[in-house]
Amino acid sequence: MAVTTFLNALEVLLPVLFVLALGFWAGRSKQFNSEQVQGLNELVLNYAFPALLFVAIVRASRTTLFAELPFVLALIVASLGLFLVVALLSVFVLRHTIGAAAIQSISVTYSNASFAGIPILTPLFGPSSLFSIAIAALILNITIVPVTVTMLEYDRQRIAGGEKPALATLIGRSVAGSFNKPYVLAPLLAAILVLLDVRVPQEIQSMLDLIGSTTSGVALFVAGIILAAYRIKATPEIFGNVSIKMIVQPVLMALLVAGLSIANPVGREAILICTVSTAVMCPMLAVRYKVYEAEAAATFLLTTLAMIVVVPIVIMLTR
Repeated sequence: MAVTTFLNALEVLLPVLFVLALGFWAGRSKQFNSEQVQGLNELVLNYAFPALLFVAIVRASRTTLFAELPFVLALIVASLGLFLVVALLSVFVLRHTIGAAAIQSISVTYSNASFAGIPILTPLFGPSSLFSIAIAALILNITIVPVTVTMLEYDRQRIAGGEKPALATLIGRSVAGSFNKPYVLAPLLAAILVLLDVRVPQEIQSMLDLIGSTTSGVALFVAGIILAAYRIKATPEIFGNVSIKMIVQPVLMALLVAGLSIANPVGREAILICTVSTAVMCPMLAVRYKVYEAEAAATFLLTTLAMIVVVPIVIMLTR
């Protein structure tokens, strides 16, 4: 019985694994150059993903939006709270630089739910799960991402020497930079429209649906290509990263769901969002700032593989 339930839960992951594998094969066979991959990435981040997030939120009611507040609080604690704890351990125990600590911390707290979570949650909970994914994407992008970029910029300025901008200036730049991104502006605008009780015409929603529906497939395909470019570096620290991301964070979220009395299906969705692998943005930031690159890539790859075991188990345990 347990084996059958596990296999049924594993079926939810098959589309994700197939598209990742397809992208991995395309990457290994060099069918896409770096410019083509960048173009696909821009398609997802600047067009498809913002459209999907916008529609997912504007279809909700004001009551539903307010009902998500306990979920938002739980997400902040399980992501930003855990991020700060890991960052302190990284700097003071592992003796990493602030930049390396930033990449390590975001690698164990920023779930790839925006892309890999869609084909996992939608079959289990229906289209309504897109609302939770959209809220999670918005919260993560206006909390963890600005903090990470601030730490990376501070560390880069420190290493480069010369006059360093004030910390407040760096924070302001990072926050402003986050709010300039279409995938942050779109859900934020949608939330404002819902709060003001402004209904978006169905015709506009249908148009955005068409481009938004490409998000998961293209994003996972690109993630597979990116995975093909890295080699696994297995160290105790990497396995520690994977354990925090795939075990500690879901357990922490489960405790918060129970403590805040978050009702299902949102409670189950919250836990599953935390079981999704590290976001592809993490190794991309590591490459951009040339810090913690091999470790971030290995964490991304191993947490992706760990989903094969962790996600079906969590689906079973939360039924």
